[in-house]
Order: sequence, then C-alpha cells, then structure tokens
Amino acid sequence: MLVVHVLSAGAPWLLLLIAVALRLRPGRQPVPDTLARPLTPVQMGLLRGGAWGAAQTGLVELHLAESIEAGWRQTVQPGKPRLPRDCSEVARAQYHALFGATHPRRLHDMERVQSAVRGVSTELERAGLVVSRRRVRVVRSLLLPVFAAVPLGAATGGQTTVWLVLGLLADVGAVALWVWPRRTLRGARVLARLRRDHASVRLSTERRRDALLLSVALYGVPALRAQLPRFAEESGLLTRPPREPMDRGGGSGEGLASCGG
Repeated sequence: MLVVHVLSAGAPWLLLLIAVALRLRPGRQPVPDTLARPLTPVQMGLLRGGAWGAAQTGLVELHLAESIEAGWRQTVQPGKPRLPRDCSEVARAQYHALFGATHPRRLHDMERVQSAVRGVSTELERAGLVVSRRRVRVVRSLLLPVFAAVPLGAATGGQTTVWLVLGLLADVGAVALWVWPRRTLRGARVLARLRRDHASVRLSTERRRDALLLSVALYGVPALRAQLPRFAEESGLLTRPPREPMDRGGGSGEGLASCGG
C-alpha cells in the first residue's frame, strides 16, 4: 500500500517538474538582440499582459487619437474617421473590425483582431521574450493528469491525509503554472528594465499622449485607473461583457481611413 501511495503522489510531482522544466527551457535557436530596436507599445502590452494587454494598448492608442470613443453601456464605438499616423497593426485591426458599439472583449475576440495579435506574439516568440503557444499547449497537457490525481486517489480510497496534502500541493503548483504569463525569464528581465527606464510615464497625462500610451502598455490596469479613469470605466476596458446579446447598431469603420492617411 505504501508503494501505491508513493506512486500516486510521486507521479503528479514528476509531471509537474517536467512541465516546469519545459516551461523554463530556453529555445534552441540563438536569441536575437531584441533591444537593438525598441519594442513598440503594443509589443510591451503583450509582454506585460498577454493578448489582452496588447488589445488594451491598441484601444488606448485609438482613443488618444480620437479614432474611437466610449459608447453606451460600457462599449467602444467609432470616433473620428481617422487612424493614428503609423498606427500599430493591432490598432488598425481593431478600428476596422469595430462595428457600432461593441464591448472591448468582444472586439478582441474577432478573428481580424486575433490575427493581428498573433502576429505581434510571433515576433516576441522569435525574440525569445514569450513562450510559444505550442509549448504552452504541451505544458498544459502535462498538467491535466496532475489535476486528476487527487480526485482519482480519493475515489480509490485508502489515501492518508499526508498523501492527499501532497497531491493538493501539486495541484496548487499546477494551477500556478497553468496561469503563469507567457513571458520567458528574458522577457521578464526586459519588462523590468523597461519599467525602470520609463518610471516617469506613470505621471503622464493626455497632453503627453506617447508617454500615456507607454504607461498603459507597461502597467495595464493601474495606469488605466489612475490616468484614464473615465475612458477605462465607460468603455468597458475593466469589465467583462454582459451575457445577453447587445445591440451593436451604428455603421462600420471599415474603409474609413488607413494608417498614415
């Protein structure tokens, strides 16, 4: 019976350690010098907050250029028929996908926007700053048996408190690894360096649009609450979309403008 307990508790921990090692393992290819070309705000947003961080930054980029505005019931809607000069691909995709009043999360889920965000993600993957989606899927497939170990062990009966606690601790570690940001160790160092180098942007206002955009890219929700409180609240950037379908109304922003025009 002791051997059974050791195996039932040891197997999840072994899978967890393999998953951690795989998650932290550097890529096989040499990492290019990313800092030779500064990261864009949208790239910083993805490095900080994943796909949603990139989408948040793109929406703020559009808001500061008055290309979108807060709409009815915590939505965003088209503003002036123009895009910021040299706008990011994510901002361009969001602008052209926006149809009437739409919650930011629903806009983020549109395929055109998702495709633009994936393009930014691929760039950071090649630079060794974020883990590839493929590796994340492999890591999570290793974690699924870890989650199942405690319920299966309890169902078979005979497990003592010690073994159940070990299994639960493995579950806690698996949950932490599951939700771990996609940043690599190098990506975490780059983000920390960017925050040190641009600490002053947290005091910027809408008069300094570039600095304010950088603040949102690097700090996310705290920057939105402190520096763009009205837009963040009214646009739905800090909320989940309602469950019921929403009247989108209005017209399409498609074709109204192009970057640099």
